[in-house]
Amino acid sequence: MKKIAVLGAAFLGLVLSAPAKAADVPVKAPVYKAAPAPAFNWTGFYFGAHIGYGEAEDPIGATIDGVIGGVQVGYNWHFSRNWVFGIEADIAGTDMNNALGAHMDYLGTIRARAGYAMDRVLIYGTGGFAFSRIQNVLGAHLNGEGYAIGAGLEWAFAHNWSAKVEYMFHDIDFGPGDVEVSTFKFGVNYRFGR
Repeated sequence: MKKIAVLGAAFLGLVLSAPAKAADVPVKAPVYKAAPAPAFNWTGFYFGAHIGYGEAEDPIGATIDGVIGGVQVGYNWHFSRNWVFGIEADIAGTDMNNALGAHMDYLGTIRARAGYAMDRVLIYGTGGFAFSRIQNVLGAHLNGEGYAIGAGLEWAFAHNWSAKVEYMFHDIDFGPGDVEVSTFKFGVNYRFGR
């Protein structure tokens, strides 16, 4: 009977001490992953500058070409996850001329933009109103109006800054005939309120 009592006490001691030992077993801490960074939002006002190359063919077939450079201002609305719509106005002074003495003084547009955003990269199409002034071979200045269409790619390389490349085709009526202008531009924009 004494042996049964001793064995029972030993068994009871083991059972009661087991939870204490289990409490000493280290528990693996849960692994927490950082929340994904929010996608870049293109909404807001921006202002920037551009430089590039322009080439035009006048009604008599003479080519006018040279450097262009100017400024742009606009506003974008970022809809849903990937769609961006906006409006942009730009104006550029030009060094576009030819050996006959024709010269393009400036070239400007007011356009709508629609694009597809992949986080910090925006691919867009654009189109709208174009205006310009040229000096013809006789030295007379002519103002013209027409339309412009184009496409571009913009990359937000910093929180407030983006860079873009853009091609534009302009068809401008100066009275005696239309002038078709192609431009290739590189630009940088600064976004406000970000």
